[in-house]
Amino acid sequence: MNKIILTCGQFYPIPVAENEGAVAQFLIRPGNFLQIVLPGMSASEQAAIESGKIVAGLMYEHGAMMLFFQFFGNDKPEVTFYAPYNVRLLPPDNRVLPNIDSPEQQFPFEIHAIDGNKILRVIRQTAMPPDMTLEFLNAVLDQLVTIEKPGVMTGWLERKPDLLIKKSLAWVLQDKIQASGADIC
Repeated sequence: MNKIILTCGQFYPIPVAENEGAVAQFLIRPGNFLQIVLPGMSASEQAAIESGKIVAGLMYEHGAMMLFFQFFGNDKPEVTFYAPYNVRLLPPDNRVLPNIDSPEQQFPFEIHAIDGNKILRVIRQTAMPPDMTLEFLNAVLDQLVTIEKPGVMTGWLERKPDLLIKKSLAWVLQDKIQASGADIC
């Protein structure tokens, strides 16, 4: 497998599914990452994504899952994204479902923030805390065998993410040590 080297300030070489917003590329080979595309990313938004507190939320209902990511700057929310997640859309041969070996296990992932010109502005390592990891992976397992109830996701998408995160289960994410092959911006 070819290794991709990510460099801040350079063109982002990984395909991006959205022109604006967040996509959780979780449980796939080669690894777990959250893509954030933010055209016109301001300095304060970049700083919040790069080093601010991150509150993550999760809603799961009848096969529909929504993840939320709220980035703080100066002790207040600077920018909030939601990311619909459906493990059934991943090709089975590219899907990686981890074993839970410990109640303290975390789900690590990278955050890639890309501007409207497809330039990588932020790479950040973080992890779901153990209780969120268990919630997320249990929801994923249920999602694999549950037919999504029509209208649930549509109803969520009609609401603003900064209001919806307040109704979700929420956790503060934990920063992790920088992964090899990724530059610190």
